Amino acid sequence: MISARLPRSYDPDRLAEDLERLRALPQAPQPGPYHDGEWTGVDLYARGGGTGAAPQLEPFRPTAALDHAPYLAELLDGLECPKLMVRLLTLPPGADIGEHNDAGCNPQFGSVRLHVPIRTHPDVVMVVGGERMRWQPGELWWGDFARRHWLRNDSEVTRVHLVIDVLVNDFVLGLFPEELVERWRGEGTGISAHRPALPVTEAELAPFTGRFTLPNQLMPLFGLGKDLGELVEGAVAEVAAEPDRLVVRLNGDPAFALERVAADRFSVVGQPAGISWEVDAGSAPTVVVRGVPEDLYAAQLGFQRGPIVPEQRFPLAAA
Repeated sequence: MISARLPRSYDPDRLAEDLERLRALPQAPQPGPYHDGEWTGVDLYARGGGTGAAPQLEPFRPTAALDHAPYLAELLDGLECPKLMVRLLTLPPGADIGEHNDAGCNPQFGSVRLHVPIRTHPDVVMVVGGERMRWQPGELWWGDFARRHWLRNDSEVTRVHLVIDVLVNDFVLGLFPEELVERWRGEGTGISAHRPALPVTEAELAPFTGRFTLPNQLMPLFGLGKDLGELVEGAVAEVAAEPDRLVVRLNGDPAFALERVAADRFSVVGQPAGISWEVDAGSAPTVVVRGVPEDLYAAQLGFQRGPIVPEQRFPLAAA
């Protein structure tokens, strides 16, 4: 199964009203080398609420743009799951998005990508895994965007979709056909479900601190904002305790935060559960990555090399 219509529907007229309210906001070109810059969007959820180019220390929160879109806010509140990026994405007439993969959008990694079309046309062509999608305004859809997919707007209207990246939890799984969920459970290491953070104290976190060498293979996941030269060199990760979480500095710069979700496991704030740190108190951690290709550098650019790897384990050495 490459796509599934999920059991939620929304009022196309109210969606269009919110779209009109947001029309005056600036559109940002979307990342990726597979389009020419005409594909743009407005962030409705962003890391830390979109207050700046902060490192990965904060979860994704609503941005100020969502204040102008009450129906979209209501829609998102009705999806009872943690959100990652939420964007209103626009493709004008004649524009196209080249073939690529979104490797991190799969249940094994712990996140899925949902779409609500707001404005579209029969001459908009979207192909996922070799199949053409025909989604209508107000419908809620999942597509397997970890597969190769591409998009071309051959119509005379501007195509706009609400695109919602969510962490997988019981609510999300309940939206999907049971046979699809069972298939996911049997693939590789199964579904990486979101776990809420456990209450902890700074003293309880102290045994998990230290300095460790982070290999360059992992830097695309943890080194946001660093250039390629810094990424390929790897980094020294200094883990320090705060009152309710661990904060990691890479080569001295604050980079990301960890929350304890089990006795021996920490999740990365703002990342799917497919990335975790496993550690016994007083020992060096092992970074576990599930459900993404081995070449994370190519995957970050949208080009998957090789198959999805069920699980990769990276023991860190003390620095």
